[in-house]
Amino acid sequence: MKTKICTLLFVLSLFVFGGCSDYLDKTPALNLVDEDIYSSAERMDGAVMGVYTEMKDNHFIGSKAYVCIENIGDDMINISGNFYEALSSYEMSVGLETQDNYETWEGAYQAINSANTVLTNVESHSAVAGVKYKQYIAELKFCRALSYYYLSMLYAQPYKLDAAAKAVPLRLLAESGLENNDLKRSTVSEVYSQILDDTDDYADLPSGGATYDKITRATQGAALMLRMRVYMAMNKWDEAINAGEAVTGYSLTSGSADPFKSSSSCPESIFSFPMATTNTAGMQAAVPYFFYKGTSLVVDNTSGIHSPLYPNYNLKADARISSLQASANGYVISTKFVDGQTYLDWVPVFRYAETLLNLAECYANTGNEAKAKAALEQVRHRSISAGDDPLNISSLAGDALKNAIYLERRSEFIGEAIRAIDIHRRTENFVKRKSTSSEFTVTPTTNGYIWPIPTVERANNKAIED
Repeated sequence: MKTKICTLLFVLSLFVFGGCSDYLDKTPALNLVDEDIYSSAERMDGAVMGVYTEMKDNHFIGSKAYVCIENIGDDMINISGNFYEALSSYEMSVGLETQDNYETWEGAYQAINSANTVLTNVESHSAVAGVKYKQYIAELKFCRALSYYYLSMLYAQPYKLDAAAKAVPLRLLAESGLENNDLKRSTVSEVYSQILDDTDDYADLPSGGATYDKITRATQGAALMLRMRVYMAMNKWDEAINAGEAVTGYSLTSGSADPFKSSSSCPESIFSFPMATTNTAGMQAAVPYFFYKGTSLVVDNTSGIHSPLYPNYNLKADARISSLQASANGYVISTKFVDGQTYLDWVPVFRYAETLLNLAECYANTGNEAKAKAALEQVRHRSISAGDDPLNISSLAGDALKNAIYLERRSEFIGEAIRAIDIHRRTENFVKRKSTSSEFTVTPTTNGYIWPIPTVERANNKAIED
């Protein structure tokens, strides 16, 4: 990240205007400077949008890092035999110079510095922003917060295990040179506090809705979902409930596959990364590449959630199996991402199904089991009718209810980079290929549970400590 930071503003001008011919017809992109970029409302909006592009490109959360997180989970198997295809993440053997590691780190901090840079410039050009000034500030802080959220999951111990553990450097200033390279790691608690601070003004964001702009840009719902995830990681259940109950304007679709077929106008979609022919991540980085042909990530139908080990979640009547899985190359694959030619499948980050299952977990942890069951039923019985369901939700209580919610999350979000986050925040063990000869376990105190700060950072930041 450090070797690229000097050229960030030059790169920013390229990605902001690279796909906008109406801008390029007026001013060649290579001749643009800060004053040009922020000289009109149209261009300023393009600069803000460019930060989202940084987040989804450069192997970060809209592309390769998303796949790495899914690989860390235990419901899919990486059969690629290829370390370019996140095999190290799956094997939990990521080291200082592993590709998954340094690509994710560089991509994350490029996105963060882009957010910081545009944020500083918007603050300096508030008159140009006009009535959208507060929205832009809240959007850019959301992008920074979301980036730090995923970094904390990969590089920091769970808050529940040690809130004072060293996490990642909190870079909050726009950097155009190398003079501020040296920055110590903040604690897990400090990173989470910053995420909450960055999303505290969520009311300045637009309300949600089933439109392209409201799914692909930060909204109140997206910011509240991020806050909810952080509060859950902190075991602050009441605060998480307040955030989740404030997520309004969304609804479950009638079919489990609908959110992946109608990405730009889906009432269940809260925040997703869109794809276009001009800015897909490309082979061995684009999310669909890993799923569609049965040669990289495949469903673990021997020991994962959709295996006989979990009979209530291995049902032919469950639409998440009948409509979102298929066979390819002799394996079961997820069909949430199917575009293996142009990689234009959108990448979901927050769906309303997660809001409901988050609330179910929070209600169960605060003793409101009636509400927990109601939220669980909404999601489960969207995919399997009550008449076909062998799981008697009404009879569940205590740990049995919590476990049912945990398992439902696994079934609902397989392939969506959520399972590993759930394991991490609960400080559970990662158990891969359970009950087979290939089983292996990584505990919260085992090497591999979190990633080490990569060499590329250590070489340039003298304040980094183990």
